Amino acid sequence: MFAAATSDPGLARELSAARAQLASQERQIQELNHRIANSLQLAADMLVFEQLRSRDAVASAALEASRARLVAVGELHRYLYEHAGRASVELSPFLSGLCQAIAATTGLSCTIQADPTSVPGDMAQQLAIAINEFAINAAKHAYDGKPGGRLVVTSRRDGRELVVTVADQGKGLSGGMGRQGGLGMSIVAAIVRDLKGTLTVQGDSGTAFTIRAPIPGAAPVVDRSFQAWVE
Repeated sequence: MFAAATSDPGLARELSAARAQLASQERQIQELNHRIANSLQLAADMLVFEQLRSRDAVASAALEASRARLVAVGELHRYLYEHAGRASVELSPFLSGLCQAIAATTGLSCTIQADPTSVPGDMAQQLAIAINEFAINAAKHAYDGKPGGRLVVTSRRDGRELVVTVADQGKGLSGGMGRQGGLGMSIVAAIVRDLKGTLTVQGDSGTAFTIRAPIPGAAPVVDRSFQAWVE
């Protein structure tokens, strides 16, 4: 039946046109990420100029915080540009590269613990944006902008779901800092909704954000242990 369908000249042309349109859209997304990265770098450079002109300590600190955020987000888009167009992404090397970009832009000491799980490319990009926001949050609030703070990103598969945790060893949430508010966490909340997942936060000793989301098209994990056979 499939051979008969593809032998139809009209259907074959439609399929070819759809593939070409999809490839064009992927190239446009890649170019968009590249342009966003360049634009953010330009904006960050302008903030440096304004910071040098400012004689107000509070204003200077605000400009520096804004500059650091633009640089971090710009590097993220540059990293996504390099990985755009992939149908499936293996998370362990993808997150390792992301961790290096985070360390370079935030000054955090970032480490990865990930099992060999692959997810769709668009899911990997959304998770990267969320992880980047958690890192910016930690650098600013957990460690007060001081370099060297530890950030641990763990990723594991649990059945048909992916569980990603980003944890720091900073102040935690007990000090009433309100770290769950603001633009960054609004972005994360939107990503979690789009992934049809959940977000949980623990903040007693340091802060740990955990995203749990279904992996699209994931096959069930078969338990081949002896206990599974006898139950």
